[in-house]
Parts: sequence; structure tokens; C-alpha cells
Amino acid sequence: MLLLVVPLLSRPAPAAARFLGQVRTLCLAGLLALPLVATAGPLTEPVSATQRGRLGIVLAAAKPSAGAWQDYPGEIVIPPAQQRVVAAPAAGLIEALSVSVGDTVRPGQVLVRIRSAQSQELQRDVLQSGSQLDLAQRQLARDEALFREGLIPQARLEAARAQARQAQALADERRSALRATTGGARVQADGLVSLTAPIQGQVLAQLAEVGQRVEAMTPLYRLAILRPLWVDLQVPAREAHGIRPGDAVQLVAPSGTAAPTAGRVVTVGPLVDPRSQSRTVRAKLSEPQADWQPGELVRVRLQRRNQENGVALPANALMPTAGDVQQVFVARSGERFELLDVMLLSRQGDEVTVTGVPAGSQVVMRGTAALKALLPR
Repeated sequence: MLLLVVPLLSRPAPAAARFLGQVRTLCLAGLLALPLVATAGPLTEPVSATQRGRLGIVLAAAKPSAGAWQDYPGEIVIPPAQQRVVAAPAAGLIEALSVSVGDTVRPGQVLVRIRSAQSQELQRDVLQSGSQLDLAQRQLARDEALFREGLIPQARLEAARAQARQAQALADERRSALRATTGGARVQADGLVSLTAPIQGQVLAQLAEVGQRVEAMTPLYRLAILRPLWVDLQVPAREAHGIRPGDAVQLVAPSGTAAPTAGRVVTVGPLVDPRSQSRTVRAKLSEPQADWQPGELVRVRLQRRNQENGVALPANALMPTAGDVQQVFVARSGERFELLDVMLLSRQGDEVTVTGVPAGSQVVMRGTAALKALLPR
């Protein structure tokens, strides 16, 4: 910096005062013109190449990540919307079961026949109310014809209309009671109830036996549509931050090779399991899925799309902190090192993918403890 030495005058002359004012203005303008240098983290004292060797400091380059694959444990599950339970609509005796576990069923196919005294009574009431309604409607039609001919009074016609309305209300009430009790199942006059399949799928479980007496709402079969399936991944909470819907997944065969079955992440669970400190990431699998069955424990290989903005580092370059953020030392000009906060995206063996470090930077993979001692206090 250029220093201007001005003689100190006890009483500056007007010309000298003007000169001093111009000097102060120029110095202030020069200071304002200097660039402001901001650092993202503290810098160490300068460390020469000789000192690096003595301290055991080893550097490695931060490589751009193209979305590295990371393996996690998972379980094949059936989407809830693809599952159904067939239950007994009323108390009764199971007379026949038409399918067993593993069978494929189609909509409307009869699965169970139950003999139910309750359903028989309700069916009888429906038939009786239907006959009464038919009789009341016929009587009303006759009275309307007689009234038009002037053979009966108005009061008799109104009574016939009221009786027909009451019969209609009773018939509707008993039909509703039968539907509510049997759930829309087919009921014969002798009380034989036929339960049919609501979907085209596969029988997962048979929950009752022929000859068994069951109460209303007792589960009899569990059905499901097995395509497509989901896979639930258990991902450590620190690594789940960078996962987004749309990230690709592959199932890993027991041999360790990626199987053809692939899919995409659909949801990332918002809760952390307090025991395992993991979050559930759900992915929808695409076809084919013949080799994978619901309930099977698998290894899942996941690739984050946002890792394209991350960099790959040696795992031992990270310095864990008390929170979720981790730290690394990055080489800077002037033989100094800067301590940066980074976000861990994934860990694969001895390599991690992080954000917060520019690609091509030289990071410290050994000697971090010695560098921490050189940070300003």
C-alpha cells in the first residue's frame, strides 16, 4: 500500500487543508474498492510441503459423482390397495370352500358357501315384504280406477295410497338390512350364502376350514394382486436426506449381481425408527418380478439422481461432528487448509458421496487430527 506522509501543521493553511481532505477522500475510496474475501470455514496456519510429510498429511482429489449405487436391506411388500379380505357376512356354518392358497381367482368366482339361519330369516322377511308391496300396489291401482269412475270416495283412495307407501318403505328397509348383513353376497331362500371374489388375484391365505362355525365378519380368505410390488428399504437417517422420488433402484441377486428387476422410489418415510435410526424408503418395482415374492428379504441397490451434483471422496476424509453435518479439510492457496461442512449423501465401501466440496478440490484423507491443531483458537 502507498503511504502518503503529510507534514503536520499547527495551523494548516487553506490550501493545505484542501489537500488533506482530498487525501482522505482518495484513501476511503481505495478501501471501498478492495474486494471482500469470505471463507466458508476457518483456515489453518500455512503448512509447508516438509511439514506435511512430517505430519503425515495425504491428499486426494474430489471426483465428480455420476450417481453411485448404494446397497441397502429391503423387503418385498404388497401395496395395501391391491389386497382384499373375504369375511363371513353373517353367522353360520361353512359348507364349502372352493379355492386354496396359491390359486388364482377372477372377479365373481364363488369362493365360500355358508349356511346361515340369520341370512335365511332376513331373506324370508325380504320376500314377505315384497309380496305385501305387490299386493298394496295392486290394490292402489284398482282403487284409482274405481275413483275415476266415481264409485269410491276420495278418502278410500288416500288410504290405499298410504298403505302402498308403507309397504314400499318396509320393503326398502328389509332389503337394506339384508344388504348390510350379507355385504351384497348372493343369498338363497334357504339361507345359503355364496361369497365371491372381489378382484382378480391370488389367494394368499385361507383362514377357515369346511365345517367350521363362524361369526359375522370372521376373515375367511386373504387375496391380493401381485403385480406390481413394492420394496421397502431401510436407509440410515443421515443418508436418507438426499433420496428423492424418482431415484432408481435395482434388486441384487444372492450372487451380488444386479437383477433385471428395477423400479423407482415413490416415497421417503418422514419418521426415524428410534431403535435402528433408519427411515423407510419405498420403491415401486417394474416387471418382470417372477423371482421375487412378497415378504422376501432382499438387498436393494439405489441410485440418487441428486448425486450428479455431489462429489466422491475417500471415506476416511470425513470427520464426524455432533450433528448430521460432517467436515473435511480442503487445500487452499498459500499452503493453508480450509475446514468445510459437507452433507453425506451415500457411503459405498471406502468411498462416500457428499455435497459442499467443489469437484477437483484436494481434500485431506490422512493427517486431519494434526491440521485441527493448526486452526485458530
